[in-house]
Amino acid sequence: MEKIIVLLCLGLIGCATVGKGKEGLHQESKKYIAVNPEEVDSAISVFSAAIRNNPNYAGAYYNRAIAYFHRNDYEKCWRDVHKAESLGLNFSPDFIKALKEASKREN
Repeated sequence: MEKIIVLLCLGLIGCATVGKGKEGLHQESKKYIAVNPEEVDSAISVFSAAIRNNPNYAGAYYNRAIAYFHRNDYEKCWRDVHKAESLGLNFSPDFIKALKEASKREN
């Protein structure tokens, strides 16, 4: 039950931040949303299990990328961003901009 709640919370965070205006996702997700690190780690485990069960599940890569972003694990975040995009999902330009700024790399 706890894992389902974590999934829903991260999914809502992802949905709430996709398509945000000029204030940007970085501020939205890092400054205004308090995320418990243990819940992020638990969510990463859940999304990783979903990916093991279905390696082409784009939504799991998408949500795990957001979780990695919250954990400041930008290399893994980039990897999941690229995988989710290769499977047809797109991240908001604000999220990509925030990831570029946080990771200090272009892609």
